[in-house]
Amino acid sequence: MKAVLDAKEFKRIIDNTKRFVSKDASNELMSWIHLEIDAKEMFIKATALDGHRVSIEYAKLVEADESFVCYIRPLIPKVTRYDNYAELEVNKNRLYAQVGESIIGYVQPEGNFYDVDKVLKNLDGERKLETIVINAQYLKDALESISAYSGTRKIAEIDVYAPCHPVVIRSGRKGERDNLKIVLPMNSRD
Repeated sequence: MKAVLDAKEFKRIIDNTKRFVSKDASNELMSWIHLEIDAKEMFIKATALDGHRVSIEYAKLVEADESFVCYIRPLIPKVTRYDNYAELEVNKNRLYAQVGESIIGYVQPEGNFYDVDKVLKNLDGERKLETIVINAQYLKDALESISAYSGTRKIAEIDVYAPCHPVVIRSGRKGERDNLKIVLPMNSRD
């Protein structure tokens, strides 16, 4: 079982899912990124979860001999600007990831990955209240600027209004005035 994709796209899907891998999970599979290779539709899907959040990334495949599922750690071969392709090959119970002259092997874990598609299907049945289009970097900056108080976790309350209204992020100590971060919406890509 073998698949080939653009090396930069491989790096992108791993980079965008690795923050969602659990580092101390009781479920061993949550410390891996789940890869689904679809040879018919020619795409790869990378999924990571840690019990509190999920990340799903897609990329097009250049080549795939058959559909398969495998697991990869967030550590991958170095991708340089000179590398064109990444190759993923499963042989027995091992995944080999090769980019240029670098290759890393992963013994595949036992078990079944959490059915994230089931969660998404359940959400599709729910009535969506609003869709807000927002600059991801501005939202990230606003959330990162929230402080933890007295050793507590960073907690944000996010108020979403109509699509053309700003997103208001509230934080601070209970009983005191709210600290506010406001991010203005953008035009939709539709």
